[in-house]
Amino acid sequence: MRADPELLTRVTPVRRDTAAAVHRRLAGAPLPAEAVLRDRFRDRQPLDTAAPLRLGPTDAPDGCHERRTYRVLFAKDLPDDRLADLASRWGADDAGGRGLPAGRLRMGADRFSWQLRRVGRNIGWGLDLPVLLATADDAAVGPVLRELTTAVREHGLIPVTTERFA
Repeated sequence: MRADPELLTRVTPVRRDTAAAVHRRLAGAPLPAEAVLRDRFRDRQPLDTAAPLRLGPTDAPDGCHERRTYRVLFAKDLPDDRLADLASRWGADDAGGRGLPAGRLRMGADRFSWQLRRVGRNIGWGLDLPVLLATADDAAVGPVLRELTTAVREHGLIPVTTERFA
């Protein structure tokens, strides 16, 4: 999809309930389960596996067990009104002072912060999620990452890949 600009202009991310309603109206049948839909996308790009790239300091601060950073890359563009709406949804906690959506969250002793940013020369967007884990239990990471990715997708961007940096 990233390599086909014509296809990218025709793709619009929507919530599952919206997709189900459109599918029922056009196909006269319920939208298949997510596992079935995912199985239809067999044209996958194999990626080499390697140890996570380390960005920034390696040590976690006092009271934390581990420091990680996740990055979700998105295709398409984000109009200014949707960018402002996302910033409002996240409380516009823009620590970098660039006017881009950002936020923070504590879950127990774990700390999350995030920032949406442009990637490359306006070729896409990236959501950076630095995580400070207080214990070895990282069960909260997945739900937070899913919630943030969904929020960005609902504002018009298409998630392409998620990377974990150590």
